[in-house]
Amino acid sequence: MIFNLNTESVALMVIDMQKGFVDKDAAMEVPAARKIIPNVQLLIDCCRSKQVPVIFTRFVYSNKVPNLIGALHPQHKSPINCCMLGDKSVEVVDALQPLDTELVVDKHGYDAFHHTNLDYALRSIKRQQLIFTGVMTDICVLSTVASALHHEYQVWVANDATATLWDNVQEVTIDLCRRAYGMVSSTEDLVLSINQSEPIGNQV
Repeated sequence: MIFNLNTESVALMVIDMQKGFVDKDAAMEVPAARKIIPNVQLLIDCCRSKQVPVIFTRFVYSNKVPNLIGALHPQHKSPINCCMLGDKSVEVVDALQPLDTELVVDKHGYDAFHHTNLDYALRSIKRQQLIFTGVMTDICVLSTVASALHHEYQVWVANDATATLWDNVQEVTIDLCRRAYGMVSSTEDLVLSINQSEPIGNQV
């Protein structure tokens, strides 16, 4: 299936490109995340130039919301405090800073739709299509992609602007996205499609 990507309907999602996951020697470092920064920036720049909304998400752990993720990943808790509310590791990396006018969605779980204003915000600006970038492909990206489909959004995943800890897991997750949740495309083809508003489908 090929969806028609439409600049009047699409928004770019930048998932959890935070210092706690991207910076070298961060407590929950995803080294491959630094390699995708140029492609994420290309998509951000392209979308901004076409007035396509860019939406950032951040995972934020809080002692006020001591959910099971903190038990599964104690790095979020004291004394490490990775992506803890108020810690610098929560911040989006300097190279990809949101504009003051761009929505930043803070979430306490993997799925950016779960108990956030994301769905309401997207519907209020009449967006039905989402391009996904960011980390981790197999956790927060995949969870939000699956939720997007169940909220009836058309999905594109940028296979070279998403990252996780292991290459084989990246490949399997991208294949799962292709088979079950939407379209998978390269940054280059997504930029071309946005600029020319041409239909774009799955890539092998």
